[in-house]
Amino acid sequence: MNENRDGPPFEPGDIDGPRSLLVTDNDIKEVGASTPYGAVLRWWQALQLRDAAGVQRSYTGVVRPNEVRHQIHHFAPRFSQPIDPNVQTQSDQAKVGTVVRVATRLAKAPKVVSITDFPASFALTRTASGWKLRPGAYRAYVHGKVVHRRLSGPT
Repeated sequence: MNENRDGPPFEPGDIDGPRSLLVTDNDIKEVGASTPYGAVLRWWQALQLRDAAGVQRSYTGVVRPNEVRHQIHHFAPRFSQPIDPNVQTQSDQAKVGTVVRVATRLAKAPKVVSITDFPASFALTRTASGWKLRPGAYRAYVHGKVVHRRLSGPT
């Protein structure tokens, strides 16, 4: 790994605080905006910024505006980022397996940032305008988060 590179904070030591996990335009540029992982980061950034048009553009097909609003309203944790991608492509389909890294401040020690990771996977399709997530991507993300929470037990 090139430690001088910009892009997502792959190591916990790169995280100054929860805001370090907001996806930046430079993160997307660094990994390649036209790659499947770049498409996932663009979508994640749109969710973080509450950018309904950006979320809508991230999907293949039609996702109703009320579904986009629901995703934006319920997207959590906001200070998170899908990292460490494992991209598998076959023709015009891709699957991006990631680890979602979450940073939260501890209520009893607000100067302490807790880092939590959980797995997530995203299915994409290549379209004429580039890689796009399949409409079920958000539901799959939420389902994976819930399953991880159940398996991890109370914290």
